[in-house]
Parts: sequence; structure tokens; C-alpha cells
Amino acid sequence: MKLNANGLSHLGLRVTNLARARRFYVDTLGCQLVRETDGGVLINVYGTLIALYGDDSYASSDDHFDPFRVGLDHLALAVDTSILEDLKRDLDAAGVRNNGVEEDLETHDKYISFYDPDGIAWELYSVTTRPDV
Repeated sequence: MKLNANGLSHLGLRVTNLARARRFYVDTLGCQLVRETDGGVLINVYGTLIALYGDDSYASSDDHFDPFRVGLDHLALAVDTSILEDLKRDLDAAGVRNNGVEEDLETHDKYISFYDPDGIAWELYSVTTRPDV
């Protein structure tokens, strides 16, 4: 079989508290709300659709994201290096847990790791266009 996809349609994230996740992604991060139903919220995260699903009988409220399990490790958004310090200040002001501006040891690119209320890991990553990468 040869997969003939046109690109990524959306990502689905399971959350423990849908209302809290909606507030974080829409109000705190400023993502665009696309659609809301009883079981989920669809948001536009800078051109990528993300479906947030909550309150499932299989997900307990004390469950948490673990990047070391098989599956999703993190999500990364591309940003310009020049705004990383401003983004760090904005995350701090909003009370969002983050690791500050760091340097990728392999590529030497700069990035900020941060976490949503369920501990799902995100990065604001500045990819260089250096030919040696």
C-alpha cells in the first residue's frame, strides 16, 4: 500500500478536564476555537487542528501525561528565535509551567518546553536553516 495523504488533518488529545483544557488553549495560549460539542473541543493551533477530548469513562481525573510511554512525546510549534524571551515572559505571566529558553544539544537551536494542565509537553522551537543541520 502506498499512503496517498494530503497532509495532517488533526491531532487528538485526551484531557482529564475539558473545560480547564479549553480555557488553557483558548484563553491562555490564544488558540482559535473552531467548534465545541459535549464531548470535545476543536481548536486551531496556528494552522493545525487539535481536537481535545475529555471526561471519558476510561480516563480518570488523576491520570497524567507521560512522555516516556509509547506514543506522543511532545508537540512543537515553530517560532522565530527573536521572540523566545518574550514568549518565556508571557508563559511566566500566565502561570504556565515551562523550562525557560534552552538549547538543543544536537542542533544548537533554541526552544522553550512548556506543559498544559494535564502535563502534555509542548515546545516553542526555533528551527535554523543552517546547511550543516
